[in-house]
Amino acid sequence: MLNAANAAAQKMTTHKDADVEVAALRVRYEKIKAVSDLWMGKVDTLVKEWKLLDNTVTELNAWVAKDKSSEGENQFSLEKMESTLGELKNIFKQKEKLVDEL
Repeated sequence: MLNAANAAAQKMTTHKDADVEVAALRVRYEKIKAVSDLWMGKVDTLVKEWKLLDNTVTELNAWVAKDKSSEGENQFSLEKMESTLGELKNIFKQKEKLVDEL
């Protein structure tokens, strides 16, 4: 769009005002694009963290459901549970940090 405006301005006999307007629009566009790219990066990171959290919770739920014995008691490793819960804690900390930065 800006390039089309610039091309049209070049065809005019007096295009001083158009040159100034095109330059101002280009500066404005570049500022908006920089902010947009910054926010898109933040949103992408947040989406990745939520997907990681969802996958971890799904894995934990499947693991707990699978490890039930015939008597209904859970037969799972305490170390594995602590490891998974530690991973969840880290994901929540990262999510909070990302949300605070927004």
